[in-house]
Amino acid sequence: MTDLAGRLQIRVGPTGTAIGSSRPVAAAEVFVGRRPEETARLLPALFSICATAQSAACVGALEQAQGLAPAPSVLALRRRLVDAETLREHLWRMLLDWPSFLGTEPDSPAMARVMDLHRGLRAALTTGFDPFEAGTSLAAPQRASGHPAESELDALVADRVLGVAPADWWEAVQGFAALAAWSDRTDTVAARLLRRLLDQDLADLGHSEIQALPNLDLGELDARLGGPGAAAFVARPSWDGEPRETSPLTRHRAAPLIRDLSTRFGNGILTRLAAQLLEVARIAGLGESAAEIRRADIRHPGPGGSSPPSPAPGVGLAQVPAARGLLVHRVRVADGRVADYRILAPTEWNFHPRGVVAAGLDAIAARLDGAEIEPLARLFIAAVDPCVDFDLIRT
Repeated sequence: MTDLAGRLQIRVGPTGTAIGSSRPVAAAEVFVGRRPEETARLLPALFSICATAQSAACVGALEQAQGLAPAPSVLALRRRLVDAETLREHLWRMLLDWPSFLGTEPDSPAMARVMDLHRGLRAALTTGFDPFEAGTSLAAPQRASGHPAESELDALVADRVLGVAPADWWEAVQGFAALAAWSDRTDTVAARLLRRLLDQDLADLGHSEIQALPNLDLGELDARLGGPGAAAFVARPSWDGEPRETSPLTRHRAAPLIRDLSTRFGNGILTRLAAQLLEVARIAGLGESAAEIRRADIRHPGPGGSSPPSPAPGVGLAQVPAARGLLVHRVRVADGRVADYRILAPTEWNFHPRGVVAAGLDAIAARLDGAEIEPLARLFIAAVDPCVDFDLIRT
């Protein structure tokens, strides 16, 4: 099946920011009439960006709709695979995109190694076993967390991003003062980028009053995704009449570091970049210090753990924390076939025409002049991180 991504068109000018999208948000309708097992097999080929999170959400929704309960070890393995994908996606930005804002070359060799290690880790975790087969009652094979690919990924994160072991960074960087001290003494691209933002008094750049997406009432969410206005809701979602944000920043907003930065800089660019670094440290650090990191005070729901009951007979609703924010799949199965399928992706929340990106870019345009706007607008967009390419147009 052909991958569908689409593209964003972002216009920034004196009359405000306008965001258009060619994303085919109704593409999941292609699964209507297919059998659930066929849908689970084909969906990641159609939605190849964050395909692991898409698979986890798809199979979770199908299982709930059919009353199937996979083994707990299967749920844990899905969570582990989603985390590995999230790490890869964040490193893509940090190694390839962040250097351009400092005028340096992307670290392509390091990213190529990340891709190789991710493929090797996934193969090692899934060889001979499909964790995304709906309702599998087989226990996932017991595979230790200390796989060589994980250890090398941890070392790469320490060397190219954090400057120290991920678990050590997590433990040490608990607030603004520690983050600033880290950026002063560390020579990675990530540290230098944060240091430049602080030195140029740009830490709060792009701050807006857009609020985080709250925990969603499942009944109301099901009504929105299954009702007559579902297509409009998926294309331009809002909650309680307002656009919302779902991202690494909102996912980690209870962490001490993000609480402190949010108090000082709101949801500006420094807080956003720090949240991505925090998530990288959390995931990479699990191999070394799993007990300490799992006890940390963060909100991190995931595909592991028990599922809530189906909101209605034959309906499944799954929520998965993908790299860029909360991913929701809603499916209805009738007579052994998919009767309805909707996907609500984080890009539609964050790049809503009145959402956090539009509001942040309006703030940037009001604060900066001329040639300053475009590179910092691009950095802000990358910090929120769309899952597709975009055109930035000055008007």
